[in-house]
Amino acid sequence: MKQISPNLYSRGKFGSIYLRLRIPKDILSAYPPKKTHEVVCLGTCDLRIANDLKDIARTRIKAEFEQHRKDLKKKRDERSVKRFDKMSDEMLKSLADYWVHQVLATDEHYREHDSEEEFEEKGFNMTEQRAELGRMLAMRRSDKILPAMHSFIHLCGLEVEMSPEESKRAGGVFLTAVCTALDFQLQRQRGDVVQTDKVAPETLAPRDLVEAQAAVEAKKISWDAAFVVWRDYVPGRPKSTAIATQTPYLEVKRLGAEHGIQCPEEVTPDLMRLFVDQMAARGLAVVTLNERLAKVKALFKVLKGKGIMSHNPAADTLGLKENSFVKRRDKRQPFDQDDLTNIFSSCVFNEQQLRSQGQSKEASYWIPILMYYTGARTEEIAGLALSDVVQDPKYGWYMNLIDRPSEDDDLFDDEENVISKEKPKSKPTHKSKPTQGDETQSHSRLLKNGDSIRRVPVAPELMQLGLLRYIEHVRRSGQQSLFPSLTHDWHDKLSGAFSKFFGRYKRDMLGINNPKKVLYSFRHTMKDAMTRANVDAMYLQRVLGHASGLGTVTDGYGIEDVPLDVLTTEFAKIKFYPIPAQPWLPGKGNVRYPRKAKKAKKAEKAQG
Repeated sequence: MKQISPNLYSRGKFGSIYLRLRIPKDILSAYPPKKTHEVVCLGTCDLRIANDLKDIARTRIKAEFEQHRKDLKKKRDERSVKRFDKMSDEMLKSLADYWVHQVLATDEHYREHDSEEEFEEKGFNMTEQRAELGRMLAMRRSDKILPAMHSFIHLCGLEVEMSPEESKRAGGVFLTAVCTALDFQLQRQRGDVVQTDKVAPETLAPRDLVEAQAAVEAKKISWDAAFVVWRDYVPGRPKSTAIATQTPYLEVKRLGAEHGIQCPEEVTPDLMRLFVDQMAARGLAVVTLNERLAKVKALFKVLKGKGIMSHNPAADTLGLKENSFVKRRDKRQPFDQDDLTNIFSSCVFNEQQLRSQGQSKEASYWIPILMYYTGARTEEIAGLALSDVVQDPKYGWYMNLIDRPSEDDDLFDDEENVISKEKPKSKPTHKSKPTQGDETQSHSRLLKNGDSIRRVPVAPELMQLGLLRYIEHVRRSGQQSLFPSLTHDWHDKLSGAFSKFFGRYKRDMLGINNPKKVLYSFRHTMKDAMTRANVDAMYLQRVLGHASGLGTVTDGYGIEDVPLDVLTTEFAKIKFYPIPAQPWLPGKGNVRYPRKAKKAKKAEKAQG
């Protein structure tokens, strides 16, 4: 198909025009496997007529999407996933029969709406698919069909953790069912009469079969009753031991209630991972967190052994390991409102407009402010170019930031493997300061060679503080970097000099001596602000340069990964604490530290 305008495509000898819309991810399960778009023939070759018809067709398709969304939500609300270690022969037969019936019923529905071109294309695709699946069936190779089988099982409201032998057995039955359904479809394609109700009568869904079998079972035991079973398993269990276990157990119960889980049997491995994540987010010590997880694991193990639970959802849940970096720096804390007032009313940001005596210059003013309003890492801001501040005609200003994860970044320490460790870079062979041209080139290399660029909207407060005036000020000087005075240090960091300046400024000028409140505390402040604003977790992590959705840092996302309109909408929810910083003006002088601080620093050097 050839695209002729947004969502409109032409195909075939006569150039018939089709409307093609992507099926939203949250309702893909309502459509046949591998179907990602809804395509409708507009019945014309004239683009003008097609443009008139597309709105009507789009409205109908959107209504269909919404109906599928409601239907799926209803099913999710009515049914919770059933988990098994294996599927009985009866369950496998039900799964196979249900597949054939659903495929033929869906095929019958769509044939009524297919155009002639779609009919021919469908026949060709089915013939190719049947040949490939037939070869797999002949070779008894069902491994390639397993992902589709597990997806269908999950769609049916079941979840089965099969052994390799069980997977092979179930895969063979499912592959046979898929081939059977394709054979009937190809018969229809040849013009044969294939009545769904005769060749594949409506059958009990696998989930319904399971529920029918479970109807005779005893009612699920409640949270409180299950705890009593665990407590009484050891006669005379000390009260202190029971209370120590009850604390995390009740926390799992509360978390389960938030996710519609009514009893221990319904607890999932995902909920247990969330349980660990929430404990970590609250700042619990690693030792305490792991102890609580171990208590819940042991409790569920007893319940499984007593037949109260069919599985132990915490059996494979991982606790946390404290690496040397975390041990050294402990958990950072966000800057609270008093800290922010203290920082942004000081001499760098008030009407004095003082700056670092070193190379930080105007970065002394802008890096803390940009970190506060973007949540970006120090190095990401230090490496910005003027061209990285972009105006979208519809959604306003935003920044292109290259994801630069660091071993010092503890914002998401509860996520495993979030830091992609870079190979150590060789140190410069000499300390000569690069020329202006060399430094501009190094900034450009830093900014443009990243694999993962994220967009972060520019907060209105940054405009009020004079960000655009500053950009124009730098541009008039002929520079390309946002902070041209910064140079790479021995660790190849542009932000090294500023980090040292801010550390001393925070201690000696602001009196902030809490070792857990550091430059990166701005990122924690931003994370807390986004959490308070109920920003979707996927966009929260993306704005902060971590995972989008599930996965490790950045997941290799490119600049077009998250729609700007969605980011702008989510970002607009954030309510920043007001800060007393005055609008930017070129620096009027240098920061002068108190004499006591200078003497203390000399004394430290003398002792060292």
